[in-house]
Amino acid sequence: MFIFQRTRQGQKSPCLFFQLTEGFLTARVYPVGWKVQERGNGAFVAFRPGADGGAMAIVYVQPIAKIDGQATGVVQGLSQIAPDLFPVAKVTKTRVVSSKPAVAVGEFSFAPKGNSFRGLALCYKEDQQGVLYVISSSSGTWPQEEPIMKQILGRFFYSGGQGQPGSASLPSMLLWREPVEGAFTCPAPQGWKVEGGARRFALLDTRFEILAISPDNRILIRRGDAFIPPMTLPNQVLMQSGFYEGHSQSSGGFMTSLVMRYLPSTVFLTTFYLPQRVGPVSNVQTRDLPEISQQTLANSPGAIRVDTGEITFDAQTEMGPRKGYGFVQTTLYNVNWFISAFYGYLAEAQVEHVAQMILNRMVAGFKLDPNWEAMQVQAMLRGQKIARKSQQDTMDIITRTFENRSRSQDSMYKNWSRAYRGEVLIQDPTTGQRFEVPSGSNYYFRIGSENQFIGTDTSTAPYSPNHWLREMRILN
Repeated sequence: MFIFQRTRQGQKSPCLFFQLTEGFLTARVYPVGWKVQERGNGAFVAFRPGADGGAMAIVYVQPIAKIDGQATGVVQGLSQIAPDLFPVAKVTKTRVVSSKPAVAVGEFSFAPKGNSFRGLALCYKEDQQGVLYVISSSSGTWPQEEPIMKQILGRFFYSGGQGQPGSASLPSMLLWREPVEGAFTCPAPQGWKVEGGARRFALLDTRFEILAISPDNRILIRRGDAFIPPMTLPNQVLMQSGFYEGHSQSSGGFMTSLVMRYLPSTVFLTTFYLPQRVGPVSNVQTRDLPEISQQTLANSPGAIRVDTGEITFDAQTEMGPRKGYGFVQTTLYNVNWFISAFYGYLAEAQVEHVAQMILNRMVAGFKLDPNWEAMQVQAMLRGQKIARKSQQDTMDIITRTFENRSRSQDSMYKNWSRAYRGEVLIQDPTTGQRFEVPSGSNYYFRIGSENQFIGTDTSTAPYSPNHWLREMRILN
């Protein structure tokens, strides 16, 4: 299922996590370059500083212990609640979104020092308690800032204090230590079934996974999936050595990778991961997160492309219908690419909000063990030496194989020219098209509608993700 896979060694995280000292608010995912301040009683403000030191974008959250009036009154009283942040704010278009619980939202504008700002304020009220949520930015940058600010609001949760909205249905969290290598710790719900750990496939190919399942099987949360290997882009050299797309290759015993074209973020989920690990899904909605991608790329030496996105969907599982969510980041380095971040959940619709908050806690509380990290650095240094030797040995083998193949083809041309110069004639049984392909295989498969073919010794179709293979008829 879904995952968070470790950040590659030396890569800085594009987003930061913080824990308020009062102990009941944990917030996560705000972009690098933003600042965060506590404001007492669980309130906080995150803002992007401008060139003059003033805030160009603001995210504000204020818990309210007692609300005597309506949620709309809280929204309309924004300037009285936070006069230093939103002075003389003019609130317009106030509307009630929900009555149970009471939710009201309003648009507002203000102009500190003559600069035009706009924003949205939302009040959530349950019984007499509630929370005020506000996002605001300069009018000129609002289209770019709005999705970022909404993402920040979507990445925090209240995790303790009495009376916080939505906290009653959450289980207590206990620290779970990775049992295989002691590689990391992660908070996990008390009483849930928790499985996983560090799965080492080669010297530097260690994949993390955590699977947490509620006792009633209504929620499944996953961080990491050992099913997902590192990837290597297909190329002519690999094809000449027999490594076509969909084949696995080992690089000197220090990494095992899957030969596959680059699939950016949500494309990887929709075309590769979900079909194989979840099955048919519906109501798929994807969203790219270019802000995070750009920040990751800027802090990832050697990376040439980063794509980040999230996805929501509906799935029919053995346990019944489920709502699904996934967050994924893919990173391309020269000829190799990796899933550098990946996590999500499957949950019944009625408890999806619980899955969201628990996933938030697991992501925010995940920590690598420093001793394990130090050992990985040493292993990487050893692996680089092994890799250089292995790469040279591999290239020597490929060169000799290519030379032998060329000599063999020359001999076949001279001694067997009447037999199609070492080729065999095949036919597509569906279209009737005929093709000449290199001989030497017992069966041939066409890749989709392209004029590309794979030869095999058995009748079993080779593994080729994202392609439909059709067996050809040998004519001679």
